[in-house]
Amino acid sequence: MQNITGDRWLEIDINAIKHNLEQVKALLDESVRLIAVIKADAYGHGAMETARILYQNGVDFFAVTFLEEALALRRAGIRASVMLLSPLVSEEQMAAALDKHITISITSLHEGQLLDQISRRMNVKARVHLKADTGLGRFGMTQEELLEVCSTLKDNPGIYIEGIYTHMAEAASRNGSYTYKQFRHFTAMIDELKQAGFKIPVCHCANSAIFLKYPQMHLDAVRIGTLLSGELPAGRFDAKIELIDPFKFKTRVISLRNLPAGSYLDYARTARLRREAKIAVIPVGFNHGLALQVDNHPANFLDLIKVVVKKCLAYFNLPGFALQVKINGHSYPIRGKVFMQMALVEIPPQATVKIGDEVEVPIHKTLLARSHNRIYVKEGEACKIEDDEHTTYIVERDS
Repeated sequence: MQNITGDRWLEIDINAIKHNLEQVKALLDESVRLIAVIKADAYGHGAMETARILYQNGVDFFAVTFLEEALALRRAGIRASVMLLSPLVSEEQMAAALDKHITISITSLHEGQLLDQISRRMNVKARVHLKADTGLGRFGMTQEELLEVCSTLKDNPGIYIEGIYTHMAEAASRNGSYTYKQFRHFTAMIDELKQAGFKIPVCHCANSAIFLKYPQMHLDAVRIGTLLSGELPAGRFDAKIELIDPFKFKTRVISLRNLPAGSYLDYARTARLRREAKIAVIPVGFNHGLALQVDNHPANFLDLIKVVVKKCLAYFNLPGFALQVKINGHSYPIRGKVFMQMALVEIPPQATVKIGDEVEVPIHKTLLARSHNRIYVKEGEACKIEDDEHTTYIVERDS
């Protein structure tokens, strides 16, 4: 494989992304449009590169959260439909989105009026999706607000209301009662708009979890992000889908020492070897996202108990809960606390590991800085892609 500068890099498997896309398509009716959600730098896989891969495989509609994400796609030459999932609240933002032909979410009457004003002034066409709030409580419009926005925009010939959508609050819950309640609310909103003379062609409410659990809620389009990134959303699903994680964060062993049983490790001697071992040092730590987790406040007491149990199991270094890395296909535990920029790995004395060996490290994708070099791996001819912020490589997979 082509050498790259530095001791840390990402490997993104293009074939895995294509495989996940095909798995999603196999469960999707041909009449339903796929909106590929590539927010948060495509869940850590690289938004521009992931968009190119998906576009080359038939995806022509993308969604991101913020305007700067959409503008970055346009600067990278992505000409497919790009939809925003968050509000635009200033004239400058609205004008920038219209100038780059970005599909705009309207979540309030204020935004609808702002869009009407700016689009008339710029004399440009705008494609719009209306956001309805059916119970998530983040942002979106009531039935009355939807009617008022549609009435405001109907006389503007440059505005095309392409879609209407909502977000489900309990998509992965075992109890689907609230999800069905939201769905009924959403479809009632659509019906009332039709009765008022506003027929909107693309209605969507399904994220990855809804897509898997409720096929009847696919409607005209589905918004898929987590599944394309190779992960199942939280919850249990009956739908059969086989995913491949395209993401691997790699580094190299930079130091290797033999230490006797009883040796202490880490500041404050937080770990002690029970047996003789090799201690490998890897140049990855908190600064790179190792041992960091996205952790919200427990939702209830049972959720709190689960968090405590997982912490206890990790403390006793039980497999599946303790931090482990892979070297030459074998898993080895991280010992002691993770340093800011390094970590220690315990390796049995008989294991064949040497300085410079590649190490696969479990990093939370969305917590990783975009500045790391990326290698996009596929079967085929090697090429190199560069821009001002980082370097990516597409290289031929080793046979």
